[in-house]
Formats: sequence, structure tokens, C-alpha cells
Amino acid sequence: MKVVLVSRYPHSYNTPRGGVESVTLILARALADLAGIDVHVVTIEKGHTETRQEQDGAVTIHRLPGSHCPQIFDIVKGPGKKRIHEKIKELSPDIVHYHETYGLIPGNLNVPQVFTVHGFDHANVVTEGRDILHLRSKLWQWMENYGLARQKVIISISPYVRNMIEQKTSAPIYDIDNPVDGHFFSLEPNCDERRVLCVGWINERKNTLGSVKAFIAARKQGAEGKLVIAGHAKDSEYRKKIDQEIIGAGIEDHVEFLGHVNREQLTEQLALASCLLLPSLQENAPMAISEAMASSVAVVASNRCGMPFMVEDGRSGFLVDPLDTEQIGRCLARVLGDPDICTSFGQAGREIARQRFHPETVARKTVEVYKQHLL
Repeated sequence: MKVVLVSRYPHSYNTPRGGVESVTLILARALADLAGIDVHVVTIEKGHTETRQEQDGAVTIHRLPGSHCPQIFDIVKGPGKKRIHEKIKELSPDIVHYHETYGLIPGNLNVPQVFTVHGFDHANVVTEGRDILHLRSKLWQWMENYGLARQKVIISISPYVRNMIEQKTSAPIYDIDNPVDGHFFSLEPNCDERRVLCVGWINERKNTLGSVKAFIAARKQGAEGKLVIAGHAKDSEYRKKIDQEIIGAGIEDHVEFLGHVNREQLTEQLALASCLLLPSLQENAPMAISEAMASSVAVVASNRCGMPFMVEDGRSGFLVDPLDTEQIGRCLARVLGDPDICTSFGQAGREIARQRFHPETVARKTVEVYKQHLL
């Protein structure tokens, strides 16, 4: 079976840019490890003027020149969309699996197409809190609704995503979790380090300021330890608020900013973490949670959106109101103060992750969807 994945693909295993790149890399490799599967990845990148072909083990990557057309128009009939379709026709696959917005508007390729819904740009924009982007949010929402109504086969990465889309499409929807890299399953974290790890962009959607306030609340309840924040801040004013909160509480020596971390650095940090903290305002199926669970790290996460479908409250972690920093602080204090809870949650999380997020499991489920829709 010849499979074409249309998605973003990292230039280096160690430096994927975001969840979709990570998922595509892990899934492509896992599919290629299965007997009889020939995997090609088609990706489009700005800054290139010619097509380049690369090999990542058994995976063949085709990097196409990007388009100067705004993406929201390019995905319909722009130069980028045309280049993708030309390459797919040249490769003549048995099935095309889109993980990128270029698959939102299906084309007439005379080949079965599968579309994985990873997220909703219109929802992400609103939670970033910038009023100027609300118009963009409405435009993306219309485009998403238009595209979903025209899909033939959909993979949903979370029951939350399914609930968001099932009234907007007549296509069959298959529930398959995102895979995580297999090496996370071999980590052995150290609860005695008493480190709370936050991973992701430093912004309002990730509620980084709420994480800091919750850590302060945990310290007031007698918890000891360090808050470690891995991520980059695009909004300098938001970062300034965080710094002011830290200085005001006098906890400068107990908070560490790592900046953006690569995969190797993330592995090192998870091996030291007592828990992952993610009180986001909007998430679908965050890789940070599934990677922490695979690494046997306890999770304290928001009770909103897709996170309750990943974390079992009281078994693999705690689900919290992202706006209630006192509640989050109490949960952090329990995890940091009781190594048995930390270990128990971590072990339960790994057990769940093996059943749902292991790359071989996800690859086999995905191939079963392909087989059901081959011409």
C-alpha cells in the first residue's frame, strides 16, 4: 500500500515545530515499520524555490515550494494547493492522508482521502485574547465548516474533537489518538526532585500566568519545589506580567525559564519532573500530556476541552478549573508533598498511554481505516 501524508514535517528529529510536526514524524515512521506500507510525505514550505526530496529512513519526504498567497485562500485553489495536487498525481498513491489545513477543502484526485482534524484555528485565535483577531476567527470558522461538510473520511484525535465536528459532516468519523515517540515509555522520572514542568507557548491560551499563581498558592500551603517553564513568549507584555508576579511573590529562585526546548531537552526535563502542569484555556489533545503520561509523569491539567478525555481525575492526575489558582495550588501541593501519589499517578498514566498512544498501536488503527476505504 502506497500512502501519502500531506502535512508539515520537521527537518530534524530533535526539533519538531509543534504538535502536528511531531505527530506526522512519529506516525510516518510507525507506518513505514509495518510490512507492505510505502510512506511518502508531501509538505509545502515557504522560502524554497524548487522541490526537494529527502529520506528519513524508509519515509520519503517531498518538500514543495511555498506560496505567497495567504493560506486561508491558498488552501482553496491557490498555487500551494495546485503544487500539492500535482505531486500527489505524480506519486499515484493508494490513499492520501491529510494532517494539514490544505486538506480542509478536498480536491478531485480520484484517490481515497482521509482528513485528520488536529484543531480549530478559530478557537485558538479567540483564547489568545487579541480583539483584532476575532474577524480572522470568524473567517476560519466559516472555512472549517465549509470544508468539514465536504470530507469523505475523518479521523478525530479526541472525543472532544468528535463532538465539535459531528454535526458539521456526514463523513464517517474514526477515533484514533495521536501517537507519541516510543522512547518516552522508557523514562523513569524522579518524584523526589519536586519539579513542576510547564511545556508550551508562554501565552494566555496556555495560561502560563495561572500556572505561576497556582505554584505560589502551593507554596503558601507548604509545598516545596521548583516551577520549570519550557517555552517561548511572543507577547512581551504577557511575559512582563508573569515576571512581576514572580518578583512580587519573592520566588525568583524557585522558577526557571528554559526557553524553547528540543526533543532531547524535553526528555531530560520529563525525567526530572514530579508532574506536568497544563491549565490551558483551550486544547484539543495536547502532545505535552500524552508525552508526560508515556513518561510516567503525573499530570495536573485543565478540566476543559479535550484534556478530560486524556487525564483520569484521581487516577493518572488531577483535573482542575484553569481559573481557580487556589484549587490548582492544592493539587500541586498534594503531588509535590506525597511521592506515593506522584508515583501512582505516573504508573497509571503510562498504562493508559501504552493502550492509546503507542506509535505501533496508532499506526495499525490508522491502516485499518485506510483498508476500509481503498478503491
